Amino acid sequence: MTSLSLFVRALVIYVVVDVAYQAVVGLRLLTTFVAKAGLEDVFVPPEGPGLLMMLVFFALLAWANVQLAIRPAIAAGSVGVAIRHGALLGAACYGTLGLTNGWSLRGFSPAWTFAIVAEGILFSVMTSGLTTWWVLRSAPIDPRPSGESSR
Repeated sequence: MTSLSLFVRALVIYVVVDVAYQAVVGLRLLTTFVAKAGLEDVFVPPEGPGLLMMLVFFALLAWANVQLAIRPAIAAGSVGVAIRHGALLGAACYGTLGLTNGWSLRGFSPAWTFAIVAEGILFSVMTSGLTTWWVLRSAPIDPRPSGESSR
C-alpha cells in the first residue's frame, strides 16, 4: 500500500473522529472555556486563515500517524502497536499545544490543558488504531514505503 493511500485513509479517519467529537462534546466545552477564561478577543474561529491552518495541522498529524504509528503497526501486524504509538504521538502534539497555551495565556486553566491533551490522545489513537485495523483486515500489504525493494 502506498504512503499516499495510507495518508488519505488516516486523514479521513482523523477528520471524521474530530468532527464527530466536536459535534457531540468539543464545541460546547470550547465555548464554555472561552467565555469563562475571557479569551473571546484572542480566540480565532475555524474560518478563513484559521480553517486553512487547522487543515494543515490535521494533514501533518495524519502524516505523522502514518509514519510513526501506522507503518510500524502494520509491520508488526498489531493494532496494539498503533494504539500505543498513536497515544504517544497525540500526547506530544496536543501536549505541545495545551502546555504552551497554559503557560502563556492568562485564564488558561490546568483542566483545559488536560482536556486538550486527552483530546489529542483520543484523536491520534482512533486515527492510528482504526487505520491500522482497516489495512490489516484488507489484503496483506508490504509495510515498506513505495519504491523500497526487499533483499
